[in-house]
Amino acid sequence: MKNRVRATLLLTAIVIISGIVSGTLLAAEVAPGVQVHGYMQNRFYSAPGSTGQFRSERISISSSAALPNNSNAYVELYYHPWATNQASGIYLESAYYESPLGEGKIRIGKGRRMTFGITPSYPNRKTSNYGLVGEAMTQDRAQGIQYMYQKGELDFGIMLQTAYRIGVRYAGEVPGDTDRNVTHQVGHLSFRDAGAGGGSPSRYNSKLGVSTRLGGKWKGGLKAGASLYLGKLDDEDLKNLRGDTGFTLLRPRNPLAPSVTVDPLLPGTTDTTQRVWGIDLTYQPPSGFVFTGEYFDAEVSELEYKAWYATVGYVMPKGWKMFARYGRQDMDTPITNNPLTWDTRQLSISLVQPLNKGLWLQYEWERNSENSGNGNVKNDIFFVELFSGF
Repeated sequence: MKNRVRATLLLTAIVIISGIVSGTLLAAEVAPGVQVHGYMQNRFYSAPGSTGQFRSERISISSSAALPNNSNAYVELYYHPWATNQASGIYLESAYYESPLGEGKIRIGKGRRMTFGITPSYPNRKTSNYGLVGEAMTQDRAQGIQYMYQKGELDFGIMLQTAYRIGVRYAGEVPGDTDRNVTHQVGHLSFRDAGAGGGSPSRYNSKLGVSTRLGGKWKGGLKAGASLYLGKLDDEDLKNLRGDTGFTLLRPRNPLAPSVTVDPLLPGTTDTTQRVWGIDLTYQPPSGFVFTGEYFDAEVSELEYKAWYATVGYVMPKGWKMFARYGRQDMDTPITNNPLTWDTRQLSISLVQPLNKGLWLQYEWERNSENSGNGNVKNDIFFVELFSGF
């Protein structure tokens, strides 16, 4: 409770300070190169195990500053009111400095990984939820040094980063509804930024990783590329994979048998391999039909698995948008009572209704299914989201 009170006071202070700064800039133009932005996502959920409930999903406050020599600094904080970790819901989404370097640009700090696959920013992922494959491969932020270069059709990026943790995300989750989620969500293996709770205990990986992507951009909204990520697991990752005493991160509760102890994922493993390669394709004109797709092949210690998705959509000239995405994560391992060994599938349908500038409603349904070897989990979800930004 004390942590939540401190978090609430901190967020309130950030909002007040941001408002004061914004007002000062507008009235006196003391620092015209500084901009403050923010947004909120408020949702109504309907799902098995729930009679319907409202949630403040996310509140974001960000500030950018134009600096000399065409450089800039950017900071963004997320607040998840329903969270019980992450300093009671506050998460440092981004904090970086970016500057031209040669014919490209360099970014130093924490933020979106721009050098691997399709960066799942809000416009890129189409749906409001990231989706099964995005959660597994590209959602979490990265910390390190990125270099991005584009010349003509060529698009290249490389990053030296703190290696990702091996962690868990959940299909069918209603954020904050702990009791309901026990029997209505399914964990799947994901790459995690330890600052978001990806370690046990939550701390950063002691190893380094490299991400790189080579692609092209062509007229008409067509993009394609190939990506590679190479990292290393550290001792803590291995302990979680083996299920050593006190390390239970990779043993998420089985929703079909919540009281049964879940088996370790890779008993006895000592292999520190962490490798992913992938390809991506995007077709996104200003309006009309759009398409995005990605395929990933991953190796984590002695575990090999694959994930892919395809999204099709239609953007109307007046702003309405419709999207459908099918994704799956296939685990190349025998099925046990540990949900991380299950193959997972997800079908997402989303409709966006524009209301005003920076204001829209999004209606979204997820059909989730898993190959558990022992029945089905009722973990489909539907929500209506009001997005409001400034």
